Amino acid sequence: MNVTPSARASLGLDGLEVPGDSKVAIEAYYRTSSMRFDCGTVNNLAVPERMLLSDIDKGGAVRFRVLVIAADGTGRILAAADGLRPSVTGDGVDRQALLPMRETDIGNELWKIEVDYRTGPVLLVNNRVSGLAAEIRTIPLLQGLILPHAFRAILHNLNPSGESDDDDLWGDNWRRFLAELGLATEAEDPDDQDSVDEWIETAVRAFSDVKEFAERAKLLGISEAADG
Repeated sequence: MNVTPSARASLGLDGLEVPGDSKVAIEAYYRTSSMRFDCGTVNNLAVPERMLLSDIDKGGAVRFRVLVIAADGTGRILAAADGLRPSVTGDGVDRQALLPMRETDIGNELWKIEVDYRTGPVLLVNNRVSGLAAEIRTIPLLQGLILPHAFRAILHNLNPSGESDDDDLWGDNWRRFLAELGLATEAEDPDDQDSVDEWIETAVRAFSDVKEFAERAKLLGISEAADG
Protein backbone atom coordinates (compact mmCIF):
# COMPACT_ATOMS: atom_id res chain seq x y z
CA MET A 1 0.00 0.00 0.00
CA ASN A 2 1.41 3.39 -1.00
CA VAL A 3 1.08 6.04 1.68
CA THR A 4 1.49 9.71 0.80
CA PRO A 5 4.17 11.20 3.07
CA SER A 6 3.17 14.15 5.19
CA ALA A 7 4.72 16.64 7.57
CA ARG A 8 3.72 18.81 10.52
CA ALA A 9 5.26 22.14 11.36
CA SER A 10 5.21 24.93 13.91
CA LEU A 11 6.48 28.45 13.32
CA GLY A 12 7.74 31.15 15.63
CA LEU A 13 8.36 34.50 13.97
CA ASP A 14 8.64 36.68 17.06
CA GLY A 15 11.16 39.48 16.60
CA LEU A 16 11.11 39.31 12.81
CA GLU A 17 11.14 42.92 11.59
CA VAL A 18 8.71 42.71 8.67
CA PRO A 19 5.18 44.10 8.17
CA GLY A 20 2.58 42.13 10.04
CA ASP A 21 0.50 41.57 6.91
CA SER A 22 3.39 39.83 5.13
CA LYS A 23 2.41 36.42 3.85
CA VAL A 24 4.05 33.30 5.24
CA ALA A 25 4.56 30.05 3.36
CA ILE A 26 6.35 26.74 3.84
CA GLU A 27 7.86 25.05 0.81
CA ALA A 28 8.79 21.37 0.70
CA TYR A 29 11.22 20.30 -1.99
CA TYR A 30 13.36 17.47 -3.24
CA ARG A 31 15.48 17.89 -6.36
CA THR A 32 13.22 19.46 -9.01
CA SER A 33 9.90 18.84 -7.22
CA SER A 34 8.38 21.27 -4.72
CA MET A 35 5.13 22.19 -3.00
CA ARG A 36 4.11 25.43 -1.27
CA PHE A 37 1.77 25.60 1.71
CA ASP A 38 0.17 28.90 2.72
CA CYS A 39 0.54 29.68 6.42
CA GLY A 40 -1.38 32.94 6.80
CA THR A 41 0.44 36.14 7.70
CA VAL A 42 3.10 37.13 10.21
CA ASN A 43 0.48 38.53 12.59
CA ASN A 44 -2.03 35.78 11.94
CA LEU A 45 -0.26 32.48 11.37
CA ALA A 46 -2.36 29.59 10.10
CA VAL A 47 -0.02 26.63 9.63
CA PRO A 48 -1.77 23.59 8.12
CA GLU A 49 -2.30 20.82 10.63
CA ARG A 50 -0.79 18.34 8.18
CA MET A 51 1.00 18.98 4.90
CA LEU A 52 0.55 16.15 2.38
CA LEU A 53 3.65 15.90 0.19
CA SER A 54 1.80 14.33 -2.72
CA ASP A 55 3.74 16.13 -5.48
CA ILE A 56 7.22 15.59 -4.05
CA ASP A 57 9.43 13.07 -5.85
CA LYS A 58 9.66 9.82 -3.91
CA GLY A 59 12.79 8.27 -2.51
CA GLY A 60 14.67 11.28 -1.25
CA ALA A 61 15.41 13.43 1.77
CA VAL A 62 12.78 16.18 1.65
CA ARG A 63 13.89 19.64 2.81
CA PHE A 64 11.83 22.68 3.71
CA ARG A 65 12.10 26.44 3.47
CA VAL A 66 10.07 29.12 5.24
CA LEU A 67 9.27 32.23 3.20
CA VAL A 68 7.98 35.62 4.31
CA ILE A 69 6.53 37.36 1.26
CA ALA A 70 5.54 40.99 0.76
CA ALA A 71 1.78 41.56 0.82
CA ASP A 72 1.84 43.92 -2.18
CA GLY A 73 1.54 41.12 -4.72
CA THR A 74 5.06 41.51 -6.10
CA GLY A 75 6.19 38.17 -4.68
CA ARG A 76 9.18 39.87 -3.06
CA ILE A 77 10.84 37.69 -0.40
CA LEU A 78 11.35 39.67 2.80
CA ALA A 79 12.87 36.85 4.84
CA ALA A 80 13.63 33.18 4.34
CA ALA A 81 15.06 30.13 6.06
CA ASP A 82 16.22 27.41 3.68
CA GLY A 83 17.54 23.87 3.86
CA LEU A 84 15.46 22.97 6.92
CA ARG A 85 15.45 19.27 7.78
CA PRO A 86 12.59 17.38 9.41
CA SER A 87 13.24 16.32 12.99
CA VAL A 88 13.37 12.61 13.81
CA THR A 89 12.28 11.28 17.19
CA GLY A 90 14.09 8.49 18.97
CA ASP A 91 17.71 7.48 19.21
CA GLY A 92 20.10 6.11 16.66
CA VAL A 93 22.18 7.08 13.68
CA ASP A 94 19.49 8.87 11.71
CA ARG A 95 18.42 10.98 14.66
CA GLN A 96 21.35 13.15 13.70
CA ALA A 97 20.00 15.61 11.15
CA LEU A 98 23.44 15.77 9.56
CA LEU A 99 23.15 12.25 8.15
CA PRO A 100 19.61 10.94 7.64
CA MET A 101 19.22 7.27 6.82
CA ARG A 102 17.05 6.00 3.99
CA GLU A 103 16.20 2.40 3.17
CA THR A 104 16.14 1.68 -0.56
CA ASP A 105 17.10 -0.95 -3.12
CA ILE A 106 20.78 -0.48 -3.97
CA GLY A 107 21.35 -3.85 -5.58
CA ASN A 108 23.93 -6.00 -3.83
CA GLU A 109 25.57 -3.17 -1.93
CA LEU A 110 24.66 -3.07 1.74
CA TRP A 111 25.04 0.67 2.14
CA LYS A 112 26.32 3.73 0.33
CA ILE A 113 26.53 7.49 0.73
CA GLU A 114 24.57 9.70 -1.64
CA VAL A 115 25.46 13.39 -1.62
CA ASP A 116 22.97 15.75 -3.23
CA TYR A 117 24.56 19.11 -4.01
CA ARG A 118 21.57 20.93 -2.50
CA THR A 119 20.27 18.79 0.35
CA GLY A 120 23.48 17.10 1.47
CA PRO A 121 24.44 13.52 2.30
CA VAL A 122 22.11 10.58 2.96
CA LEU A 123 23.10 7.13 4.24
CA LEU A 124 21.39 4.65 1.91
CA VAL A 125 20.77 1.21 3.43
CA ASN A 126 19.70 -1.78 1.37
CA ASN A 127 16.05 -2.58 2.02
CA ARG A 128 16.57 -6.11 0.65
CA VAL A 129 18.22 -7.03 3.95
CA SER A 130 15.47 -7.15 6.52
CA GLY A 131 16.32 -5.36 9.75
CA LEU A 132 19.67 -3.99 8.54
CA ALA A 133 18.75 -0.34 9.12
CA ALA A 134 17.53 -1.09 12.65
CA GLU A 135 20.76 -2.93 13.43
CA ILE A 136 22.88 -0.05 12.17
CA ARG A 137 20.97 2.23 14.53
CA THR A 138 21.72 0.06 17.55
CA ILE A 139 24.83 -2.12 17.06
CA PRO A 140 28.17 -0.37 17.72
CA LEU A 141 30.10 -2.85 15.56
CA LEU A 142 28.06 -1.98 12.47
CA GLN A 143 28.24 1.73 13.26
CA GLY A 144 32.02 1.47 13.52
CA LEU A 145 32.24 -0.36 10.21
CA ILE A 146 30.05 2.14 8.37
CA LEU A 147 30.09 5.63 9.87
CA PRO A 148 33.83 6.47 9.70
CA HIS A 149 33.87 5.56 6.00
CA ALA A 150 30.65 7.51 5.45
CA PHE A 151 32.22 10.51 7.21
CA ARG A 152 35.28 10.20 4.99
CA ALA A 153 33.14 10.20 1.84
CA ILE A 154 31.21 13.26 3.03
CA LEU A 155 34.39 15.22 3.75
CA HIS A 156 35.63 14.45 0.24
CA ASN A 157 32.48 16.20 -1.02
CA LEU A 158 32.67 19.15 1.36
CA ASN A 159 33.83 22.29 -0.39
CA PRO A 160 36.09 24.73 1.46
CA SER A 161 34.07 27.53 3.05
CA GLY A 162 33.23 30.24 0.55
CA GLU A 163 34.44 28.28 -2.47
CA SER A 164 30.98 27.45 -3.78
CA ASP A 165 27.39 28.39 -3.06
CA ASP A 166 26.23 24.87 -3.98
CA ASP A 167 26.62 23.36 -0.52
CA ASP A 168 25.60 26.39 1.56
CA LEU A 169 22.42 24.56 2.57
CA TRP A 170 24.31 21.68 4.17
CA GLY A 171 28.04 22.38 4.19
CA ASP A 172 27.87 24.92 6.99
CA ASN A 173 26.26 22.35 9.28
CA TRP A 174 29.09 19.90 8.68
CA ARG A 175 31.71 22.59 9.18
CA ARG A 176 30.00 23.46 12.47
CA PHE A 177 30.16 19.77 13.45
CA LEU A 178 33.88 19.70 12.68
CA ALA A 179 34.39 22.79 14.82
CA GLU A 180 32.52 21.13 17.69
CA LEU A 181 34.98 18.25 17.45
CA GLY A 182 37.79 20.79 17.81
CA LEU A 183 38.90 20.27 14.21
CA ALA A 184 39.79 22.54 11.32
CA THR A 185 36.82 23.09 9.02
CA GLU A 186 38.98 22.67 5.92
CA ALA A 187 42.42 21.47 4.91
CA GLU A 188 45.40 23.73 5.56
CA ASP A 189 45.93 23.84 1.79
CA PRO A 190 42.69 22.90 0.00
CA ASP A 191 44.55 22.79 -3.33
CA ASP A 192 47.06 20.20 -2.12
CA GLN A 193 45.74 16.63 -2.16
CA ASP A 194 48.12 15.44 0.56
CA SER A 195 46.91 18.26 2.81
CA VAL A 196 43.29 17.37 2.11
CA ASP A 197 43.91 13.67 2.78
CA GLU A 198 45.67 14.44 6.07
CA TRP A 199 42.79 16.71 7.16
CA ILE A 200 40.19 14.05 6.33
CA GLU A 201 42.03 11.25 8.13
CA THR A 202 42.57 13.46 11.20
CA ALA A 203 38.84 14.23 11.27
CA VAL A 204 37.86 10.57 10.87
CA ARG A 205 40.17 9.53 13.72
CA ALA A 206 38.78 12.24 15.99
CA PHE A 207 35.19 11.29 15.14
CA SER A 208 35.90 7.61 15.84
CA ASP A 209 37.60 8.48 19.14
CA VAL A 210 34.57 10.50 20.26
CA LYS A 211 32.18 7.69 19.30
CA GLU A 212 34.49 5.00 20.78
CA PHE A 213 33.40 2.46 18.18
CA ALA A 214 36.08 -0.11 19.03
CA GLU A 215 35.59 0.15 22.80
CA ARG A 216 31.81 -0.09 22.51
CA ALA A 217 32.01 -3.05 20.14
CA LYS A 218 34.50 -4.80 22.45
CA LEU A 219 32.29 -4.27 25.49
CA LEU A 220 29.26 -5.54 23.59
CA GLY A 221 31.18 -8.67 22.62
CA ILE A 222 32.17 -9.31 26.25
CA SER A 223 28.56 -8.81 27.35
CA GLU A 224 27.23 -11.24 24.74
CA ALA A 225 29.87 -13.82 25.69
CA ALA A 226 28.88 -13.54 29.34
CA ASP A 227 25.23 -13.95 28.47
CA GLY A 228 26.05 -17.04 26.44
